[in-house]
Amino acid sequence: MDVDVAILGAGLAAGAAIEPLRAAGLTLAVLDKSRGVGGRTATRRIAGIPVDHGAQFFTVRSADFAETVRRWISEGTCFEWCSGFHRFEDGAVSSPRDDEIHSRYACPRGMTSLAKDCFRSVNVLHDHLVTSIRMDANDFLTECENGQIIRSKAILSTLPFPQGQKLLGSFFDEPNRFALEFIRVDPCLAAIVELKGASPEWKGIQTSQDDVLTWLGADFSKRTPAPLRRFVVLHGSSAFSQEHLEGDLSAAGRLMLEHAGRICPTLREADLVQVHRWRYAKVSQPLSDIPYWRFLNSAPLYMAGDAFGRGNVESAWLSGATAGVQLARELQSAGAVRLGTTRRGSDSPSTQ
Repeated sequence: MDVDVAILGAGLAAGAAIEPLRAAGLTLAVLDKSRGVGGRTATRRIAGIPVDHGAQFFTVRSADFAETVRRWISEGTCFEWCSGFHRFEDGAVSSPRDDEIHSRYACPRGMTSLAKDCFRSVNVLHDHLVTSIRMDANDFLTECENGQIIRSKAILSTLPFPQGQKLLGSFFDEPNRFALEFIRVDPCLAAIVELKGASPEWKGIQTSQDDVLTWLGADFSKRTPAPLRRFVVLHGSSAFSQEHLEGDLSAAGRLMLEHAGRICPTLREADLVQVHRWRYAKVSQPLSDIPYWRFLNSAPLYMAGDAFGRGNVESAWLSGATAGVQLARELQSAGAVRLGTTRRGSDSPSTQ
C-alpha cells in the first residue's frame, strides 16, 4: 500500500491530525494494533453499560481545543461533568478547593467517543501491529506483524512514547535522543468495582496521600439515563502499579478496593469486576515547551501525543492537530503529495 502519511496509533492525537492532513489532500494509512480507536481514552461495556477505564475526564484551556469541544457539546458527544473533585487528605475526604474550581468534561457514551468522532470518516487498519520501520530511498517502509507493508513519504507516530521510542530506535541518533530523554511515562492499574451501597456525593476523589490509589471516580454519574448498575473506577498510584504490573491483577484489584473502602466507607461492600493493566498510562515528565517532535536529520518523521505539552487529554489533541498542520505544510512545500487532492484509498469512509 502506498500513501503519503502513515499514522501509527488510533488515539486522540492521531484523530486530531486527520483533519489538517486530509484537508491538504494527503492520503493516509492509520495503523493500530487493537480492534477499536481511542487509545487511553478507553471505554469498556459491562452489561451494556459504558465504563471509562482509561482517561476519566478532560479540561479545556486553549482556544483551539475549546472550539472543538463546543462542537462536541452541541452534538452530545461530551458535557460538563463537574467543576471540581473532592480530596482525600490527612485521613479525611474534603470538598474541592476554591483554587481548583474549573470545568471538567466527560462523555455520556464513554471517553472513546472523542476518538470515534475524529475517525468517523476514516478507515482505520485495525489488528495492524507495527514491527519495524526502515527507509527505502526517500520513502518509509512500515512493516506489520500480519505481513503488510506500507510505503509512505512521512510517518506520524502517536504511540505511547516508550512504544514509539522502541519502534523508532534506529532514528534516535544523539541529537534526537538528547532532546527526548527527559520524557517519563508511568504505568497505572485500573480497577472497575460495582457499588452496592448508597451512591457517594462526589464525582471523583483525588489523593496523593494514599500509597495505593490516586483516583476514585463515580463513573455511573457520567451516564444518561442513570444506569441500572453503578460502577466506580479506581486508579492505582505509579509506585503501586509498577510493583504489581506483572503480578496477579485480581490480587492487586482487591488491595485497591480495600484502600478505597478506607477512603469511602460505602465502597467497603463493593464488588471487584475487572482490573486493567496500563503499561504506559500517565506522562509524569512531558516536554511541556513543544507541541510535537520532528526528528532531526531525517525524512518527515514526527512524534505527537500527550508526551508533549501538559501530559493530558487536551495536550494529546493539540499535539496531534499541530503536528498534522506542520506535516501537511512540509509535504506540500516539498511537492511530495502522491495523489494530488484526492482523498480516496486508505482513508475512505468507514462503516464503523
